[in-house]
Amino acid sequence: MRRKDSTRRLICSKCDFVFYQNSKPTASAFIANKKTQILLVKRNIEPKYGYWDAPGGFLEEGEKPVKGVKREIKEELGVAIKIGRLIGIYMDWYLSGYNMSTLNIIYEAKIVAGNMKPMSDVGELKWFDKKKIPWSKLAFKWMKPALKDWLKLYNE
Repeated sequence: MRRKDSTRRLICSKCDFVFYQNSKPTASAFIANKKTQILLVKRNIEPKYGYWDAPGGFLEEGEKPVKGVKREIKEELGVAIKIGRLIGIYMDWYLSGYNMSTLNIIYEAKIVAGNMKPMSDVGELKWFDKKKIPWSKLAFKWMKPALKDWLKLYNE
């Protein structure tokens, strides 16, 4: 490991290849119903098994965020969505067997086709009133500021 650009990086001593360790991108959606309740999914996998999460997940290499969130929602909920506003982009850590920094992109979305049911790594889905969001049982730290930003949009 050597310093390059004021950061310690893995650099090959033979060819000077620099291994840049980047944050892993995710794309997720806050889906609201007509009562402006928000849909959260209970994780059925580690890390944070049993905690509430926004539906979504990691982007594939080269995948655009909008395409990725649509794919993830189809895999997790079995529905098609229409993307609305970008809520924001939030940094966090995915603490698993291999801890990695994440760059979490969250959109507003509406269901446009299909019958919603938990699939893939989702154990349960539930609509929460804005005043009953399970703050202490959210899976990841990035969700709290993202939900607060989403709530501001509905209070404007």
